[in-house]
Amino acid sequence: MLSNVAAESADAVYLNPMVKLEPLVCRWYAWSHLIAPAQLALHINYRILPLLQSFATNTSVHVSANNDPNMYGGPFVSLSESDVEEVKALIESTQIQCADLITLAKELRELDSRLQDKANGFSLSEFYTQLPASLQGLVELLYDIHHRPSVRLFESMLYETNMVAPMQEIMLHATGETDRHFFMSTPRLEHPDKFFFKMRFSDKRLDALARMRSEPASFDAIANLLEVDEADKPTFRKFFSAQAPQRHGARDYSEGGMRMRFFGHACVLFQTAHVSILLDPFVGIEDTDENRFTINDLPETIDYVVISHSHQDHFNAEMLIQLRYRIKRVIVPANNSGNITDPSMKLTLKELGFENVDVLDCMDEIQVPGGQILSLPFTGEHADLAIYSKQAIVLTLEGKKFMFLVDSDGRDIALYQRLKRKIGEVDVLFIGMECAGAPLNWLYEPLLGKPVNRRNNESRRLSGADCERAWNILAEVKSPRVFVYAMGQEPWMRYIMGLEYTADSVQLTESDKFVKQCIENGIEAERLYLRREVIF
Repeated sequence: MLSNVAAESADAVYLNPMVKLEPLVCRWYAWSHLIAPAQLALHINYRILPLLQSFATNTSVHVSANNDPNMYGGPFVSLSESDVEEVKALIESTQIQCADLITLAKELRELDSRLQDKANGFSLSEFYTQLPASLQGLVELLYDIHHRPSVRLFESMLYETNMVAPMQEIMLHATGETDRHFFMSTPRLEHPDKFFFKMRFSDKRLDALARMRSEPASFDAIANLLEVDEADKPTFRKFFSAQAPQRHGARDYSEGGMRMRFFGHACVLFQTAHVSILLDPFVGIEDTDENRFTINDLPETIDYVVISHSHQDHFNAEMLIQLRYRIKRVIVPANNSGNITDPSMKLTLKELGFENVDVLDCMDEIQVPGGQILSLPFTGEHADLAIYSKQAIVLTLEGKKFMFLVDSDGRDIALYQRLKRKIGEVDVLFIGMECAGAPLNWLYEPLLGKPVNRRNNESRRLSGADCERAWNILAEVKSPRVFVYAMGQEPWMRYIMGLEYTADSVQLTESDKFVKQCIENGIEAERLYLRREVIF
């Protein structure tokens, strides 16, 4: 592994803070559904290839949409007419390289359709004799208690097929955070300002590269470690700088009590002299004049990372890979095993190179120095799908309780009455109020067994609490202090959220109303943005 060198060495450099380190699959930005094998197969066949083909045949429609800021985050490839031939080449290479995945997607969809048509409550044994080769030994056929048939995947066995790893690579690109293409709409094409490594996400050499964000190392050593060709070294050199990154105070905390640092969106760090706990890591990379913490303000050692759910703004492969060398343990919720809409976060993390992963069921807890982490029910925000891999959290630390409800919708107030009886008084409540989220199809369309009509699609949204529901929760929890967070406003979140608020956006007006109502009732409240530090 790469050894660090002294900062005064002429060869010592840092990774430039402008450089984004993107994990790619088939030249598409890697998020949880493009790392899990079955979900990747379905996305390639039912979203990625149709989107590329649409661009290749109706280029002007996409170009026109990209000129309208209101269409950002929609199903439009953000490329130009000059890119058509390269997109056609990408279509062809994807069809060749991903042939097995495409077959898996088609045969999985056909099997599910056949079961829905033919399975009538009689034994499913005969269907096993008709399984295609791509699914043999990888599925179990089941009825639910209403005698409706379904396919359960043996997800860990699918990873063993090694269909995904050959498509994985890393791209370095020095681009502004607000200039990044939306993650679901646009592939990453060749460009003189980009550098690609054919490399598995679990490759430990990436730790050496990621470490260079905050620690200097020899340029020649990193270039040799990553096997950069001699002819490519001048281009590769452009991604590094001799200038040390900015930091905002000490990364570690050794005083009494605890320090809370808000890093943007849903990313919150708690530190005592004995432990560091990071929730939903997604932090800014760039040094700017804005009042923000960056990746270089995180501690060198992060004892626990807690991830609430698998949506891309909370479970982010790009960020996790760059923090992997710092993280001791990751805590995730259990999933609805074998359900196509709910890939295992533990297995995805293993594919990202993480070895110490704890899986919690609802109301499980883990003891940490000075307290505990308790997994709570997290209702809503998943378009009414049977997704179990989501958890709200109560962190007890140094005698104080912090409740993180993330994007919970708060529709069943009795749940919070029960939780109050279980966990007692809460000192600080964190609640997300992105209350007008995207419809079902936006994230999950490739995984659905059949199309959803427009009315149902619009009614099933990825939404958190509005003012009324947030206030109802607070009325039960009775926390004297409230932080509204996870609103997706930070500039480095734009490419992953696909949204930008205006002053009259319902998410802002509802959260403003909630904060005002709290203050009028003697409750300390604020909506978090960019950066915040509190010593408890």
